[in-house]
Amino acid sequence: MQNNSTSTQQSQHTDTAISEMERKIRFALETLSQISVSVSNYESADEQVLQQRVENLVRSYSEMHAMKESLDANIPMEVLNFIEDGRNPDEFTRNFTERVAAENQFTNGKISALSNFKQEFEAQLKESFPEDAASRLNKT
Repeated sequence: MQNNSTSTQQSQHTDTAISEMERKIRFALETLSQISVSVSNYESADEQVLQQRVENLVRSYSEMHAMKESLDANIPMEVLNFIEDGRNPDEFTRNFTERVAAENQFTNGKISALSNFKQEFEAQLKESFPEDAASRLNKT
């Protein structure tokens, strides 16, 4: 039971760290948006505001970097490549789910075909070799 409790605590710690990282990422994105607005409407009087926002962004990046050791999240390279290509990771998830569903259907079709084959084979076996079929089919 000790091992299960430790595993649960580690999972909760990881979930908390991931939630905190998500919060920091949202903050960094908001700060980037604010910087973008400040730059597009730049006036020399706004220099302190812009500087403060850039400092907030750098601090946010520094905090995220410091948290990297507390995170235990394995992100597939396919997802990272998807994001680097400027695509939405939700699209990757949707495509992956559709692909898995299609493979599942295909596998279920194979299972159904093999089951039908087995039933037909047993019927033919019983018809052709009634004495042997009864003893052999009971063993399987």
